[in-house]
Amino acid sequence: MFTINSPKHILFFVFTFLLTGCGEQAGHAPREVGPIHVDTQTVATSMIRLTTELPGRISAFNEAEVRPQVGGIIKKRLFKEGEYVNAGDVLYQIDPTTYQASVNSSKAQLNKAIADQQAAQKSFDRYSELLKQKLTSQQDYDDAYSTNQQALASVAVYQAELDTANIQLSYTQIKAPISGIIGLSQVSEGALVTAEQSSYLAEIIQSDQVYVDMTQSSVSLYTERKEFQDLFKKGQKKPIIPVKIILEDGSEYEQTGHLEFADAQVNDTTGSVTLRALIPNADNSLLPGMFVRALISSPQEQNYIVLPQATIIRTQSGEPYVYIVNDKNMTEKKMLQLGNEVDDGWIVKEGLNVGDKVVISNFSSVRQDQEVIVDSENGVTKAQTDIASDPVSTH
Repeated sequence: MFTINSPKHILFFVFTFLLTGCGEQAGHAPREVGPIHVDTQTVATSMIRLTTELPGRISAFNEAEVRPQVGGIIKKRLFKEGEYVNAGDVLYQIDPTTYQASVNSSKAQLNKAIADQQAAQKSFDRYSELLKQKLTSQQDYDDAYSTNQQALASVAVYQAELDTANIQLSYTQIKAPISGIIGLSQVSEGALVTAEQSSYLAEIIQSDQVYVDMTQSSVSLYTERKEFQDLFKKGQKKPIIPVKIILEDGSEYEQTGHLEFADAQVNDTTGSVTLRALIPNADNSLLPGMFVRALISSPQEQNYIVLPQATIIRTQSGEPYVYIVNDKNMTEKKMLQLGNEVDDGWIVKEGLNVGDKVVISNFSSVRQDQEVIVDSENGVTKAQTDIASDPVSTH
């Protein structure tokens, strides 16, 4: 039986054991990291009509403030508030007594002037015959001619005065300047109104179609115009750009309008441009002042590369990128320039080509220039692909 009874023997044994253990550990080499397993999706294009969402406010297609053009007492109000009125309908009747008297006076003065002119005309005709027969002087003829011309001028003056009096009388009937829905009356019967007063009597809003006024940054507008510049070539018909609106409750308005114009200048304070769309509103459900969200569609569908949001990786500074698998089954990092958001994906403007195989799984393990094993492509496993590619054998 072997026993250890000496301190020297004990130290020797421990030292030998440690050397043996270290030797065994040093003999294990580090394991090499093999290829990782990933799934890929092949890049393809889709026909998409891009849509831009902007906040907007409804404004009336046409509106008019009704004001008196002559002064007087309101005798009658001839409309019901909130009703539809047609252009030319009489809304208020001002007391016409004074204005009718002016018409009568001007008419009498005109009749007198006409009678004087007729007499002057007859006198001139007689002097004309007498002058031909050399029975009167040239002076008498000239005086008759001058008197007749003055009488004609007086007739014209009194005719103009009568026309003015009739116009003033017509203004006692305050008529609707446009067709539309008339609002609250600001005056009642018996109120005194004056010509050119600052306060209006009522307001009429034409709303069978309405405007949607929006603002967009000048940079975004420039980018969108650049993308579709081929559609705006000189001599080519301007494309119709459809516009849908989302109401405040989140519902979509059933009628589709179109973009009317973009303002010709940029607001120097906000750096934005005003856009205006025209929307049908036959049932008058859209009221001026309402806030909406406008969805402006591009003029036509175009081919775009779209990647699901879940497949796009971002750097610490927020820059988007993806990994693709090349022909050697090695990964390559591709920085992306993204465009509009489409449903649950992003349009890729730069960085990818059709046919590239984008890694869509195992992101935490993927690195640049790393060998990978593709388990599935576009949702089809490699085994299924191999089976589908094998010829069918028959016995």
